[in-house]
Amino acid sequence: MADAAAAESSGRHEQVVELRKEASTMAPYVAICLLAAFAALPETDAHARVIGIIWGVTIGLALAHWFAFRVSARMVGAGSVRPHDVESAGAQLLGAAGVALLASVPVILFPESIELELVELLLAAFIALVGFAVARGGGATRARAMLYGLAVLVVAVAIALVKNGLAGH
Repeated sequence: MADAAAAESSGRHEQVVELRKEASTMAPYVAICLLAAFAALPETDAHARVIGIIWGVTIGLALAHWFAFRVSARMVGAGSVRPHDVESAGAQLLGAAGVALLASVPVILFPESIELELVELLLAAFIALVGFAVARGGGATRARAMLYGLAVLVVAVAIALVKNGLAGH
C-alpha cells in the first residue's frame, strides 16, 4: 500500500514538474517575441500602442500555440485530448499571461515617454533572469550564472533580430 502511495506521489510530482516546464517554456518564448515586435516598430508608432502590442502579440501567440497544441494532442491521442493535455495547455497560457502582465506594469506605472524602454528592459531582464535561474539550478556559482544569464539574453536578442531580419523589418 505504501508503495502505491509513493508511486502516486512521485507521479503527481512529475506531472507538476512537467506543467512548470510548459509554463516556463512559454514565458521566455513570449518575451522574445515581444522584444522582436517592439524592435520592428518605427519609433513614432511604438509609444502609442505599447499595451496593445503586449496583449495582441501575447494573445495571438497563445491562441496559435493552443490551437496547434490541441490539434497535435488529438493527432497523437487518436482523436481525443487527455486531461494532462488540457493541464499542459493551461500551464502554457498561464506562462504567456504572466509575461504579458509583467510587461504591462511599466505601462501602468510610468509615463508614456519612457514606458517602451522600460518594457523592453523588463523583458530583457526577465529573459536574463531565466538564464540565471537555469544556471543556478544546475549548480553554477553566482558569477557563472550571471554570465549564463547574459549569454541567454544575447542569444534571445539575436533570435529576435534574426526573426525581424527574415521578416523584412
